[in-house]
Amino acid sequence: MSYFRKFAGVIVCGVLAIGLSACDQSEQDRPLTYEKGVYGGANDQELDETQRKELRRRGELQRF
Repeated sequence: MSYFRKFAGVIVCGVLAIGLSACDQSEQDRPLTYEKGVYGGANDQELDETQRKELRRRGELQRF
């Protein structure tokens, strides 16, 4: 019976250690609820005119 208690204690400690290690600090401020159709991320950067011209040029190359 003593071995069983020691084994159970080791298993419980292992499960606790795995559970606590899953609490990553970078995941603490994530949104838990999402609203359908609404983007909740950071705003995109505005493209300058040279970047827009480059995108238009690349789009023109893809036309058939």
